[in-house]
Amino acid sequence: MTPLPLPPYTALRRVWPLSELPAALQGPNLARTAHHEAGHAVLLDWAGIAMTGATATVRGGVVSIDFEQAKTDVGNDCIQDYDQPLAAAHLAACWHAGILAELLYTAHPWRGITVRMNSADWSTARMILAPHFGTGMAGHGFAQRTALAVLSERWADVERIAAELIEHGTWNPHAEYSPPE
Repeated sequence: MTPLPLPPYTALRRVWPLSELPAALQGPNLARTAHHEAGHAVLLDWAGIAMTGATATVRGGVVSIDFEQAKTDVGNDCIQDYDQPLAAAHLAACWHAGILAELLYTAHPWRGITVRMNSADWSTARMILAPHFGTGMAGHGFAQRTALAVLSERWADVERIAAELIEHGTWNPHAEYSPPE
């Protein structure tokens, strides 16, 4: 897969059009769910957020975050040391990563902000972005394009995690990994 570029900072507040959810991303499907959860895992790793594992079934899945580690990683002294809207967009990319991994897996191009309105991922991304961008669509396009860029660059990792989820139903980020020969 050819890696896509990260969106430029100037696109942070750009409002992108909404895109219809492709039919291929609807209904239960284990392989698609596994790629969805693997997408979250790869973006969380990119963002430096510790995970404890992931699960996937034909009807859904979850990536578990190590909240105790996250609390020790973020100290109050660093809060003013970063661009908060940019950090929010990068964090929201972690929650948008699932649906973007599904787009990549099913070979559907990104045509605008792709949404499952009633999903927990969409609700979490909205909650993260709202304090910096309001309740509209600003920030979501940047976050989704960030997720696309990272996932396209690390697609081999997505495939490896998805294969583990398909075969075993679980993935442990701390398990020994031997790259294929």
